[in-house]
Amino acid sequence: MRAKLRYRSGVGAIFLVLLSSSAVAAAWQGVPSEGEKAFVPAPVAEPALPALPDRPVLDTRSYPKCREDYKKIDAPFDKAAAINRCTVAIDTYYTQKMLPYREAMIVYQNALSSLYTARVGGNMRYSPATQDRFYKAVMAEHAASDPEGANLAAYRGLEAQYQTDRAYLADRFCFNTGCNGYPVPSSGVKVASPEATGTPSKKKSDETKRASSDAPDPKCKRARKRGGALGGLLGGVAGSAVGLKGVGTLVSGLVGAVLVAEIACQLDEKEQKVAAEATVAVTKKEEVGATANWTSPTREGVAGSSTITALNTEPNGSKCLSITDIAIVEGEETRVSKRMCRSKPGEPYSIMA
Repeated sequence: MRAKLRYRSGVGAIFLVLLSSSAVAAAWQGVPSEGEKAFVPAPVAEPALPALPDRPVLDTRSYPKCREDYKKIDAPFDKAAAINRCTVAIDTYYTQKMLPYREAMIVYQNALSSLYTARVGGNMRYSPATQDRFYKAVMAEHAASDPEGANLAAYRGLEAQYQTDRAYLADRFCFNTGCNGYPVPSSGVKVASPEATGTPSKKKSDETKRASSDAPDPKCKRARKRGGALGGLLGGVAGSAVGLKGVGTLVSGLVGAVLVAEIACQLDEKEQKVAAEATVAVTKKEEVGATANWTSPTREGVAGSSTITALNTEPNGSKCLSITDIAIVEGEETRVSKRMCRSKPGEPYSIMA
């Protein structure tokens, strides 16, 4: 019995020695005990990255498709009027669609930069790797939105088309009016055919007078040639369409002459003067719907008016008016639309292409 007790005591002593040696070894090797372990928080998921702002979209479908419309018209000066209308249309598209789009893309790029610096860059809720990945995505979109970037490919193509159309219309305008080295085309007035009895009729045709190569009218031809002088009555001539940097340059004096000549060729000099004064008077009102009337000082039944139909302010602060001129000569009405602009307040308006 005593031998068994001594054996058990020896085994217990050996176990205690081994246990104490393990604790000493653990302490020597630096293994922390359960009470000495540091607190490690559970991993937290990163919040979703902010979405990029909406990219501006250029309206390409509304670009005017009018550059060939003049071909449907026969008379040269009527062709010129159609060319002028198309020129005004594409210029309006440029100022109201293309320029605002470029400004919107600049704002878009600024918003991209602000998005990173304000919400992601330096935000401890995102890991450095996530911040770097978002930065690269923002910078790639920013670069694609530069003038030569992929996002502006449609804009560059449309701007090239605009410049090509503008140059083409300017050339066709001169071809049909006799500027920039082209000869002045012949023109005339259509008159009624003689009656069946063979007696010449003194009555004019019920049709509106139009330029024609069949019966040249020296008076209208001379009026068109001297139309630049009439343009001088309107306050001078500007060299290019205002509001656009280096685009749209035309021989604006001749543009004004053609538009005015469609009426001026039917008027004598005194009538031309009062018609021009009516236009000057209405431009001073600068209100849509404003009208100035005029009456011939030399002939009965000859009168007309100038009416403002639209008013636009260009990006550079210049102002443009759309004006409709009407002349009634011997019961026949001639109606002409024109565009007049001024670059600074107080300056006179000038006829533009």
